[in-house]
Amino acid sequence: MVRERLPGEPEQWVLPGGVAEPGELAHQALVREVYEETGLTLAGATSLACVSQHAVTGDPDWDGTWTVFTFRAEGPTGVLGPLDPDELVLEAAWVPIDEALARLAAHPSRRRGEPLISCLNGTSPPGTLWLWPGGPEDRPVVVPVFPR
Repeated sequence: MVRERLPGEPEQWVLPGGVAEPGELAHQALVREVYEETGLTLAGATSLACVSQHAVTGDPDWDGTWTVFTFRAEGPTGVLGPLDPDELVLEAAWVPIDEALARLAAHPSRRRGEPLISCLNGTSPPGTLWLWPGGPEDRPVVVPVFPR
């Protein structure tokens, strides 16, 4: 996990992540963002953990519809320590799963916490889609993966 401080917000613990650069595919953004925020190098994604989509309003820098892909990855190499060019990540740390779940539950954004918690504790299958059509206070629409 990484401890980050976004402008105007308190510090919070989240999974590494960020925005894909123009021309960058999601799996490439995963490798770059994990490296920048943790100092660790990944070979790439091993599977899709979950996808969530929600609208952001009221913040000119972030307004729009956001689609968030969360991947599983294995075998990172390197030395743990943030290299964040934006200087938003203050710390990177390995944490036990129970502690990670507690930190995600404490996050102020349900849209960031709930899908990850559900994926990590096994209550939703990998690849589940989370939609927030009514805003952050409403219940999400959860679309499971079609069984084979």
